[in-house]
Amino acid sequence: MLGLGVLLLVGVAGLAASALLTSWLARRIEAEHPPTGRFVDVGPTRVHLVDLAPAVSADENLPAVLLLHGANVQLADMRVALGDRLARRLRVIVPDRPGQGWTGEGGPVVSDPGHQVALIRAAVEAVGARRLIVVGHSLGGLIALRYALDEPQAVAALVLINPTTHPRPGGLPWYQRAAEVVFGPLLIRTVLLPMTLPMLDRLSVRLFRPEPPTEGYAARTGLALGLTPRRFLASMREYADLRDHLTAVAPRYPDITVPTLIVLAEADPIVPPALHGEILAKVLPRGRVLRLPGAGHMAHHRHGEAIAAAIERLAGLPPG
Repeated sequence: MLGLGVLLLVGVAGLAASALLTSWLARRIEAEHPPTGRFVDVGPTRVHLVDLAPAVSADENLPAVLLLHGANVQLADMRVALGDRLARRLRVIVPDRPGQGWTGEGGPVVSDPGHQVALIRAAVEAVGARRLIVVGHSLGGLIALRYALDEPQAVAALVLINPTTHPRPGGLPWYQRAAEVVFGPLLIRTVLLPMTLPMLDRLSVRLFRPEPPTEGYAARTGLALGLTPRRFLASMREYADLRDHLTAVAPRYPDITVPTLIVLAEADPIVPPALHGEILAKVLPRGRVLRLPGAGHMAHHRHGEAIAAAIERLAGLPPG
């Protein structure tokens, strides 16, 4: 019994030390990746966003572009991939989605796409943008779809890059189900960050496969910020509730009547097109597909020029 007690004390002490280390690492990461935009008060929280004006004076009748990032990342992911390129000719708004980056959760229902749309919409309207081309990557694609359903008068067009759209047959892959159990709140607040920080390059490889990551991806986009406890816990809530939200919203997709471009990276192993975008394309009245053979999940980084040119065409701009 004495030996068991000693082991228990050692375990508790180890977790306490890990919690202190995690807290210190989180503060250091936040200092290295501070807010880069402005905060907009939307009631229950503040939305952090970057509002990029075009380099040359743009036609005020042109829509603004709203870029919505995927899971476990922040706004820098979309800004680096598409935002700065698009801002040469269009107004571009790039928010941290609720619970990620520097945006607060806004309540306990952060995983609800409708909740996220309400907060983002309030922020977008507060900065004076009304008519939008909404661009979403991965889980951000689901938020973009919900934006078009909840705020149809504000959406001129959709661009969905490897979007998460439908519940997988049989549920999530085993490793994602295991992660929900293994990475519980206790371990997220103690050992997750110290364990995963040394593996950022490997994480980048997994995100981009089968294509190679862009140079300096983790550092340029602040990938480590998404591993800090507050943000990772919000991501886990999104994953845990995702199937229910997809099941509820999928029957509504045929109601989306705006022009929609679905960008499908045909080699994406994370959000396989056959289980998501291909199904969506069949039910959208004005949907069309841009296929990227051999491309992986982070196609907006590896194929950003082609995607940005397609967005400009949707906005009504001539090639240039």
